[in-house]
Amino acid sequence: GFKCVWTPERHFHPFGGVYPNPTITSAALATITSDIELRAGSLTSPLHQSVRIAEDWSVVDNLSNGRVAISFGSGWNINDFVCFPERYNDRRSFMRSQIDIIQKLWRGDSLKMKNSNGAETEVRVFPHPIQKKLPIWVTSSGNQKTFVDAGAMGANILTHMIGQNLQELNKKIVAYRSARIESNLD
Repeated sequence: GFKCVWTPERHFHPFGGVYPNPTITSAALATITSDIELRAGSLTSPLHQSVRIAEDWSVVDNLSNGRVAISFGSGWNINDFVCFPERYNDRRSFMRSQIDIIQKLWRGDSLKMKNSNGAETEVRVFPHPIQKKLPIWVTSSGNQKTFVDAGAMGANILTHMIGQNLQELNKKIVAYRSARIESNLD
C-alpha cells in the first residue's frame, strides 16, 4: 500500500553510511518491485557530475519502467565534499544549475562539452528515460530561501521537522507557494 520509497545519500559516517548512493539503491529496488515509486531523498547533486546523474537515473527509470523521482539537495556536511571540495561554498547555486542541465538532458536535449582533446562534443542521455519529465523535489533542512527557490523553479519541496516547528514551517510553505505564483506556476 505504499506509494514510494525514499533512499538517502550519506557519506563517510556510520549514521546512514549504508546509503552512499541513492541511484544504486534505487536500481536494486527497481529489480524487486513493480509499482512503488523510487525516489532519491536526497541526491546531493554537487557531489556528482550532472550528465552522469541524468544518465544513471535514466537507466534506473528504464529498469523501473518509469518510476523514478529525485529530490535534489545541495549538501551540508563539509566532509562529504572531499571529492569536490571546490564546490562546497557555492553548492546551492551549483545544484540549481545542475537541475536545469539534468532536466534538459532528460527531455532529450543535447549538451556541448569538451572532450580530453579540448574539442566540443555533443552528449545526450542513453538510454532515453521512460518518463517524459523527471519529477523533482528540492530538499531543504529549513532554509526559507531554499523553499522560495524550489517554488520559483516549479519543484516540489522535501523537508523535515528537525529544528523547525509547525509555525516556522507554515511561513516557509507560504513563501514557497508565493514563489510558485510569482513564477506563474499552479
